[in-house]
Amino acid sequence: MQAPFSSIVPGSVVPPTLRVESELHDLRLDLRRWFEKNDPGPQPFEYEARMAALTRWQRQIHRAGFVGLSWPTEFGGGGMGLAAEAVLCQELAATSMPQLINRIALYTWGPTILSRGTPAQKARFLPGMLDASEIWCQGFSEPDAGSDLAAVRTRAQVSGDMLVVDGQKVWTSRAELSKWNALLVRTDPEGVRHSGLSVLIVDMGSPGVTVRPLLQMLGEPHFSEVFFDGVEVPLENVLGGLGNGWDVSMEAMAYERGLFVLERTTGLRRRFADLVDRLDALGKIEGAVASLGVLESKLDLLDAQVLRTLGHQENGTLVPGSSSVDKLFLADVYQDLFATAFDHLSDEGLDDGWIHDLLESRSVSIYSGTSEIQRNVIARRLLGL
Repeated sequence: MQAPFSSIVPGSVVPPTLRVESELHDLRLDLRRWFEKNDPGPQPFEYEARMAALTRWQRQIHRAGFVGLSWPTEFGGGGMGLAAEAVLCQELAATSMPQLINRIALYTWGPTILSRGTPAQKARFLPGMLDASEIWCQGFSEPDAGSDLAAVRTRAQVSGDMLVVDGQKVWTSRAELSKWNALLVRTDPEGVRHSGLSVLIVDMGSPGVTVRPLLQMLGEPHFSEVFFDGVEVPLENVLGGLGNGWDVSMEAMAYERGLFVLERTTGLRRRFADLVDRLDALGKIEGAVASLGVLESKLDLLDAQVLRTLGHQENGTLVPGSSSVDKLFLADVYQDLFATAFDHLSDEGLDDGWIHDLLESRSVSIYSGTSEIQRNVIARRLLGL
């Protein structure tokens, strides 16, 4: 299937943009029909029960043939191109149904393994990502190296055909559920900053791995501290080769911010529509017109930006660091939307859904690189400052 992108004329300043309209109309209709027949209903409130339900939900979508639509068929995918993944993100986020629990595998590390992995790594790790039988997490942040990945201190020493890992990670999402951890470590103690780093695929059930959940203000253990004490990792689980961890990590981050931001943007549009309906029902729409207009314009711009990023990703022309624009803009729109809702609805009483999203919005400018770090990346890598 030909990639659905606008053509690029040599010398043109028009960037490639992912096209998700007419070419994939049938897929969009198929997804809508399937979601209508298979709505799982409200999710359990209790955290562990909800995680189990989310795992079953992804497995159900996978059985229907809608997970890994862009992946090669030899690894269980649909071989349809990135635009098909974008349609799934949009259609799922446009509903009130739960998202895919193994998104960090599907959006970030699956594509990275497809790009950088060995044949054996692809055969071993990709299938379990699709059906959520093997959940993934990502070990990047450390107590003294949050958004500054080049400062990581967790180390791995080569010992025969093994690497021995010692150190600590923090803010690791879904660590308590995960089978595998894409772990950024320092394998060359003489390496400075970006050199001497490697990405290891670590079995979270290995001796020496300790997971300590960190409760959020929402009362959920979404994040964890993870400690590594003499953990042995086979050399064959190095992704992209020893010493190439920085390049592998940057490629992974570019993948993460594409479909993830598109999914979040579509979900924010649904919440924006909810806000407009609520204000209209309360007779408050007139007083909120200006702020709603700004929000809708921001959502349009964010949508255009992420489709351009996905176009470059599919085209192989994505500039390192450019997806920081998407992450920075997402945080701004996300927080602005729920702050606007609070400003106009707080005297009427906010239900649990609005309160949850308002609190969650504060974390968007922190996780996956703070907004301050994103500005630094944009300044240095894109603007040359």
